Amino acid sequence: MGEPGSEIIESVPPAGPEASESTTDENEDDIQFVSEGLSRPVLEYTDLVCGDDEKPTTYHSNILFPKMPKRQGDFLHFLKVKKVKTDTESNEVSKNHCGLSKAKEPDFKYIEQPVIEEIPSCSSKEEIDNLVLPDCWNEKQAFMFTEQYKWLEIKEGKLGCKDCSTVRHLGSKAEKHVHVSKEWIAYLVTPNGSNKTTRQASLRKKIREHDVSKAHGKIQDLLKESANDSISNLVHKQNNKNIDATVKVFNTVYSLVKHNRPLSDIEGAMELQEKNGEVNCLNTRYSATRIAEHIAKEMKMKIFTNIIEENAKICIIIDEASTVSKKSTLVIYLQCTIQSASAPVMLFVALKELVSTTAEYIINTLLTTLNDCGFTDDYLKANLIAFCSDGANTILGRKSGVTTKLLENFPEIIIWNCLNHRLQLSLDDSISEIKQINHLKIFLDKIYSVYHQPNKNQTKLLGTVAKELETEIIKIGRVMGPKWAACRLQAATAIWHAYPVLYVHFSHSYSGLAKRLANINFLQDLGLMIDILEEFSVLSTALQSRSTNIQKAQKLIKCTIRALENLKIRTGKYESQIEDLIKSDKFKDIPFNKNNKFNALPRNILLDNIIQHMNLRLLSERNHDESIFDYLDLLEPSTWPYEEITSPWIAGEKKLFHLCEILKYEVDLNDFREFVNNNIKSNNVSIPPTIQKARKIVSTIAINSAEAERGFNLMNIICTRVRNSLTIDHVSDLMTINLLGKELADWDATPFVKSWSNCHHRLATDTRVRQKSTKVFHENQLAIWNLQ
Repeated sequence: MGEPGSEIIESVPPAGPEASESTTDENEDDIQFVSEGLSRPVLEYTDLVCGDDEKPTTYHSNILFPKMPKRQGDFLHFLKVKKVKTDTESNEVSKNHCGLSKAKEPDFKYIEQPVIEEIPSCSSKEEIDNLVLPDCWNEKQAFMFTEQYKWLEIKEGKLGCKDCSTVRHLGSKAEKHVHVSKEWIAYLVTPNGSNKTTRQASLRKKIREHDVSKAHGKIQDLLKESANDSISNLVHKQNNKNIDATVKVFNTVYSLVKHNRPLSDIEGAMELQEKNGEVNCLNTRYSATRIAEHIAKEMKMKIFTNIIEENAKICIIIDEASTVSKKSTLVIYLQCTIQSASAPVMLFVALKELVSTTAEYIINTLLTTLNDCGFTDDYLKANLIAFCSDGANTILGRKSGVTTKLLENFPEIIIWNCLNHRLQLSLDDSISEIKQINHLKIFLDKIYSVYHQPNKNQTKLLGTVAKELETEIIKIGRVMGPKWAACRLQAATAIWHAYPVLYVHFSHSYSGLAKRLANINFLQDLGLMIDILEEFSVLSTALQSRSTNIQKAQKLIKCTIRALENLKIRTGKYESQIEDLIKSDKFKDIPFNKNNKFNALPRNILLDNIIQHMNLRLLSERNHDESIFDYLDLLEPSTWPYEEITSPWIAGEKKLFHLCEILKYEVDLNDFREFVNNNIKSNNVSIPPTIQKARKIVSTIAINSAEAERGFNLMNIICTRVRNSLTIDHVSDLMTINLLGKELADWDATPFVKSWSNCHHRLATDTRVRQKSTKVFHENQLAIWNLQ
């Protein structure tokens, strides 16, 4: 029989997964079994003999372990087996180069070949030495478990599964109630318990449960199937059918958003697709809302990441308005320069609700939104060159406005008030200084109030007015109200075209207004105002163009001032028509006269005031006590004083230094000298690269907030009274897709579907989603179809 110890070794059962699992680090002394070179079967047998729930069942175990707890019993058993083995073996245990013990094969014929676990290289042990381990493990325990479970990884003292983290989703192998653990994916598994022994047992249990879990097994199957393919394409190749079905849903949602349709329309669209044989489960407005949110988020992430990586210079444009639900909102745009675009690119950033309209809250909302999009404070300090908004006191206040607080953080930026608003203010200031204009303003406001009362223009007037004039009367608005010049011109022109019809109507209902219309001074004033507004409208429309930069705007303003100066010398187009209109058959029913009670406007004084205010408000914008144009003109040869220029141009080079600070871009001095010399000799010359980029950065400075106004128009289209339940964040997402997204024919939904899948959202073929309720027809409705 041999020595007693040999019977123990001889009766060891074969190693298996269950036995292996039950021996994973009962305590720190368990490591000795591996380090001393003992085979896995000996470890397994000791666990079987001395388990927590079992009593010793063999004669030898009763002798060796009389009433001894498991931990101590295992240690004595180890000593006994070690002694048996030492007495019988003739070879000494040798150490390998990694410092771990490795036993040579025994010489006994009756002992089975031990199963020696593969000992990893020194590099693996060095990696474990550098890790932050769980507080209940030491390096030897971590080493043993990571070797036994090849999928196990340790990061920052927490456990995770590298296989699950790589694949992340089961794809086509997904089943009901089978999910990949988010904790194992994100390396968040930690031990539970109040003492070391309990925490060790907790980790063993979690490792074992994850190893035998169904989801982990499916992950292993996917990895085996992907032996000849990269992991990144594994899930998507397994899910071609699922992804194709989800792409169709994404295209449907995208089309609804681009056409400003309610997302509830997806139910009808999906019903039609099901009728045509396409079955999917993402068919509710809740799913459509989540999909729209995901598309908007991915769009912003991709676009803004590219801008940040290119280190592009940016200009911020903001405006404030109210929604249909009377909530104050802040719309944020940015204009930037990128190398691949010849002109600046205007991008919608976000629509944010304003709980408070104070300057401090607005600036906090603005900076927080930009930070969320990836524009850190350091990036803004290095690349933010301008800020543009309308003329609201909250934003442009000198003591506590948004711009004042913005300059505290970014002192070198250009603060620019919207030129279209300044143009409007210059006209308002000029009119307010002329007292005689009040008669015209009172009359126009009276017309507005009369024709915008409920049912007035629908029941009484429009029935008697000629068809071709109905639209013009509806257009009548407050000519002196808070509207841009183009809107004012439209309202004033509507009165001009409807003049005879208005007199006929007022002669029956409003005799006082009819007398004003019969006054020739009123008609002359109206003609003069239309001529002035026409010049303002041409300038306003040009300033709103996306291709107009700050230097071109300056030229357009000067051109309009010259046109108004010419208007002082000779009459305009509408003024010159007055005499012919009075004599025409169209105006024959109006008994024109001159009423001294309503004097005509002081024509030349009004024009002088307008020109003066335009010079003050539009051309004298100052930055650091000098006009910003003095610096920007360095890049525009047409403005140079050639008679004063010498080579090198010393005065220009001094200004160039300040221009580089304004643009936050270094223009090469040699390029500037070459640019100056070439323009002195010839007009058609090549522009050096740094000069080209500097000119492109100058065009980044937004001159108006017209784009913000367009954004509010889109907001009003999306957020109608029928859809007023939309939150501001939802409206912002829909605006993002509408303004930044490509046309449906050019848009590829596949990348968005893949990122949707990677975020653990369900695909269109997933049967675990909630099914929509089907419409039940009353039996009487179906009865007519059952007629024979």
